Amino acid sequence: TPTPLQKLRGWLTVPLLMNLLAVVVLVWWVSFWRHSVKKWQVRNSPPTWYGPYEFISVDFLHNYQASRYWLSGHNPYTEKFGDPLDRKLCYAPVVLVTFSWCQFFSVEKAIGIWTIALGGFACLGAWAAWRTRQELRLAPVPLLVALAMIATCSPVAFAMERGNYDLMIVPLLVLAALGLRRTGWLADGVIGYCIGLAILLKVYPGLLVFGLLAMGRWRAVGCTVAAGCVFLLFQPENLPIFVANLRELSASQFREFTQHSIVIPNAHSISTNWQPMWDGTKLRVLARIPSMVAAIAIVGSLFVVVSWFVRTAKNPRQVMLPYLLWATAAATFVPRVANDYSLVFLPMAMLAVWDRKDSMFTHIGLGLACVYLQPIGFPVSASVLFGVKLAGLALTAKCVIDRTREQTDTLELTTVVSARIPAQSSSTNEQTTEGLHAS
Repeated sequence: TPTPLQKLRGWLTVPLLMNLLAVVVLVWWVSFWRHSVKKWQVRNSPPTWYGPYEFISVDFLHNYQASRYWLSGHNPYTEKFGDPLDRKLCYAPVVLVTFSWCQFFSVEKAIGIWTIALGGFACLGAWAAWRTRQELRLAPVPLLVALAMIATCSPVAFAMERGNYDLMIVPLLVLAALGLRRTGWLADGVIGYCIGLAILLKVYPGLLVFGLLAMGRWRAVGCTVAAGCVFLLFQPENLPIFVANLRELSASQFREFTQHSIVIPNAHSISTNWQPMWDGTKLRVLARIPSMVAAIAIVGSLFVVVSWFVRTAKNPRQVMLPYLLWATAAATFVPRVANDYSLVFLPMAMLAVWDRKDSMFTHIGLGLACVYLQPIGFPVSASVLFGVKLAGLALTAKCVIDRTREQTDTLELTTVVSARIPAQSSSTNEQTTEGLHAS
């Protein structure tokens, strides 16, 4: 008969302990954001990588005020609408419709609802990545652990603190991935609607159109273009103003970032951080390469390689979501302004494809990336931190390629086994028949 201590050891398994720890983290996470919304400020103790603003949801208030101003009969593109930082409206007109629900709530309640929604989008991405791990038959990760990992990671915390709506792209990518696993007009229509809307909400998902071209989904590309054109029909007179405001804001932030010629620790733009990263080093000759050329070359080469493996795979259905998440994260490295809250897609892609069978080099690189992905900051060179983000992007691309090849090998093995089983069964039946005739 086992002793009580032996029973306790048998009951306290590693998955159970991980789930208990995840529950504690999630309870703390809910309490933390509830307190932050109530106090209208995020505490920065211990310090985080991103450094919170003096009040919460500064980016959400931009859209909150603009949508309410528009619904009151004014034009926020040409008039001051009450932005807390006195910024011009720099989002497409369809965003006004997206945030039209704000007219029914006070600013305090709207911030609470939006913070809950952002947390829900993050948990949806975590669940979808966890589900993909199961389909790929990778090392099991408990669902509660996956939720805690994504909900508390640095980019998600940054997005929730600023109230930015990059996380709203996650459910669109999940639906688009489901569409890519099927064929037909309905699937292509869903893909076109989701990616078309994502491009209008945030410009960088436009890279996904080239992914559709690489996979030969021409009808989905047509649906994306059609959906984008339909969304652009809303307030077409304000589109030129929106583009001008976006360029002005981008140029202003770019000048602010580059005036001190240093790497920005809470941003991951290659085109902004390229030259400061190499200045003063033995590889300073690389700083002569135009920053935008370097950004397009790095991201473009990775994208072409990953897309080629996905395109030539015989069974890419299970890697559609990691591919879309990774490609969206890769696209955020190109613009001149790329705050780390737009990097929320990278940890979700890592969760979906990183496995224990990967090489030691991959484990070391992604392990260093996880040092940044946890929210608590500590003294590290901004250049090293930027290199860690790039390494995380590149090694996650390698994991997506490896999982794609494994699915192709599995399909080929299944086909060979299926072809052999009927042949063996036929020969066995013939031998049995001959034996009966002989007897």
